Amino acid sequence: DPLKKTELQEGDLVFFKIKRGRISHVGIYMGSNKFAHASTKRGVIISDLDEPYYKKYFYKGGRLKVRKVN
Repeated sequence: DPLKKTELQEGDLVFFKIKRGRISHVGIYMGSNKFAHASTKRGVIISDLDEPYYKKYFYKGGRLKVRKVN
């Protein structure tokens, strides 16, 4: 389900449209406006959604629905 930044909860995914207007980067929301993501140069890092770069490219959050399968 798509989410606004104000609706994010820990464990939600955060999507960024950085390259050519398509989703090209994903992170995991950790709470307190922080998210974990992978950098090709620095490995896994924690960043803030209000950093100018990520604020500019933030697209939406997302939450996976878990269905119990019998």
